[in-house]
Amino acid sequence: MNRVGVIFAAEFQRRIRSRPFLIGTVLGAASIVLTTILPVVFSSVPNGTTRVVLVGEPALTAAVKALIADDYTTVERLPRPDGKPTVEFLKAHHDAADVIFLWRARDGLRAKVYARDPSSFGPAFARHLGPLQVALATGLPVGDIKHHVVVPVAVRDAGGRFATVSSAKAAKGVAFLFIILLYVAILINAQVIMSSVAEEKTSRIAELLVATIDPAQLLTAKVLASGVTGLIQLLVWVLFGALSSQIVVALAPHVAAIAHPSTAGAISASPGEIAAFFAFFVIGYAQYSVLYAAAASLITRTEDLGAVAGPVLIPVLAGFLVAEFAVAYPENPWIAACSQVPLLAPFVMFSRIATSTVPAWQIATSLAINLVAAVAFALVAGRIYRVGLLLYGRLPSLRQVVIAMRG
Repeated sequence: MNRVGVIFAAEFQRRIRSRPFLIGTVLGAASIVLTTILPVVFSSVPNGTTRVVLVGEPALTAAVKALIADDYTTVERLPRPDGKPTVEFLKAHHDAADVIFLWRARDGLRAKVYARDPSSFGPAFARHLGPLQVALATGLPVGDIKHHVVVPVAVRDAGGRFATVSSAKAAKGVAFLFIILLYVAILINAQVIMSSVAEEKTSRIAELLVATIDPAQLLTAKVLASGVTGLIQLLVWVLFGALSSQIVVALAPHVAAIAHPSTAGAISASPGEIAAFFAFFVIGYAQYSVLYAAAASLITRTEDLGAVAGPVLIPVLAGFLVAEFAVAYPENPWIAACSQVPLLAPFVMFSRIATSTVPAWQIATSLAINLVAAVAFALVAGRIYRVGLLLYGRLPSLRQVVIAMRG
């Protein structure tokens, strides 16, 4: 264990002082701060795409202006058509996004829209005109119809975890942000192990190392050193995210409430979610790092890294993609099953924990299965690593790898 400690200390100091680690930590923290602040900044700027020009009878345009006020800003109300609108016409009228012609037909209200970007003009406008259509047909006041066609619907969480719809949506947003952090942290730190092993193998330093220390101890020290630095990096990112969200709330509470209405601008997570985040990072990193190290030990040229890294990258991408579905459908039986599968569970189970109430036995089972899998991966990867470090020439065949695994 003394040798493991010495190598761990050397690897840790080299990694913590390296320029890529420092740059990655700073850039990651800056990205999180920008992710927190930019929505607030953008929400404080008037959205020009909602500006519209209404063309038609004054009575119609006045009624429509009142109905669409929540989603559109009417910058002009022209009493009669003035030719076919062009982009120059839109720019001349306060840089509006759309020109909307309104008129009465025999069977009700009609509208024609000339949009600068037709793909951005959604069905919300037609829904807003519904009360006016009924008013024209019945003669009843538009205000009364609008009041009666809107049915108040109160939505509550059957599981009792979320008090409001906005808090449930906020939980999904936070979960997605943490999944990205988890994906980046696991992938970066596992690839650091791969690069380190590949460098030692191609420079023949590995031959000197295995002559003085057991390969299993060498691999253990490398994995631990990179894992600890990865945890430090994650902790810095999470702290910067929490601090930046609190600063946004303190400096611009009203604007923050617009950008993040469910949390008044603060990106928050419960202590249990934070604990689960770091726990599944440790498990995911342990699983992937040993596999990446074993794969790197098989190469003899740095050009071969892509060939051996590809198969190991597939489960990382699969876990990230399944985790995205888990944010939307955390109770789906297939998602629940994937949250137990090694290599996928670190991403998927955390997504379920952040967005739903997961039974404790499922969390415990997932942790147990994936811990056992991490140990099994370490034993198999250790055998490949032991043989691969001294294997030079062409990339080994699958048969050679299986023989190495059997030890």
